[in-house]
Amino acid sequence: MASVAPASEASMQVPSVSETLDSSSIRSTTDVPHLPPKPARPSPLLKDNEINGLLQHVSKWSLGKEGEKSALTRDYKFAKFRYAVEFVNDMVEIMKDENHHPVVVLNFRDVGVRTHTHCAFHESADGSQIRDQGVSAFDVRLAIRVEKLYDDYVARGYHFNPKPKPSS
Repeated sequence: MASVAPASEASMQVPSVSETLDSSSIRSTTDVPHLPPKPARPSPLLKDNEINGLLQHVSKWSLGKEGEKSALTRDYKFAKFRYAVEFVNDMVEIMKDENHHPVVVLNFRDVGVRTHTHCAFHESADGSQIRDQGVSAFDVRLAIRVEKLYDDYVARGYHFNPKPKPSS
């Protein structure tokens, strides 16, 4: 009986979606015209009307909750599990660049993102800064960059596109 040698780890690896594409275009998410500048830390919390005004640039994101605090939320669907994993990996590059780390949930072809700022503040009546958590410009920047990344995936056909139901 002939024995089969185990495949090397390198030969078992599947090239990532990013490796098969122009990686500079998939990762260049900072060339968005309405991307606000990086804020200082700690960052002031945004009021709901400010958040809603900024969300016009990322309309599929919504104001939700992460525990008791306000957060920006968005769910993404992909055609294949591999694309969802690659999307998360590409998001990691954005998170590192922004030094901002949202909650990311990968469930087969679905990716959920919830982001809020831990090191934020609001001003009290006397003008002093009170540390708090919630939505800040960090979250808006992250949402805009992640949405641009998703737009790149959509342009390549990697998103989930349900087949139309046959008419009866």
